[in-house]
Amino acid sequence: MRKHLLFLIFLLPFFLNCKKNEQEKIRLIITSSDWYTTTRNFNNNTFCEVHLKVSGTTNGELLSIETFGDGLIECGEIKCNPEKKFNTDVLICFFPLRELTQKKFGTTLTAYSSKLKPKVSFCDTVGSGDTLSVKLESPILTCK
Repeated sequence: MRKHLLFLIFLLPFFLNCKKNEQEKIRLIITSSDWYTTTRNFNNNTFCEVHLKVSGTTNGELLSIETFGDGLIECGEIKCNPEKKFNTDVLICFFPLRELTQKKFGTTLTAYSSKLKPKVSFCDTVGSGDTLSVKLESPILTCK
């Protein structure tokens, strides 16, 4: 018993001096965002499409963006270059255009510190580790 106590007392300073290696906090910086609308005809129906041009930087291993159309929320991956910069144009949503529409839209970009799967499929199963989300909201957009 005494040997165990001496052993613990001897090793206590060693354990107290060990520091957990802190990981760098995840960053997601949006440098520009531009919302716009287009219309598309499909099977004699006109649809309004809401787009977002977005650029920025992150230190994450994966970057996703929420999209929706026909009521289904999905996530798409935003590819970054080797310097972790991104610049993309994403179709955020679409809906049937029945009349003049003026509305605000929004989306969320999420940076993940690590990647679970090589391909983004659903928002809640694509990344792991620390996350950082940034919500973007459009001005009032008109689809004619």
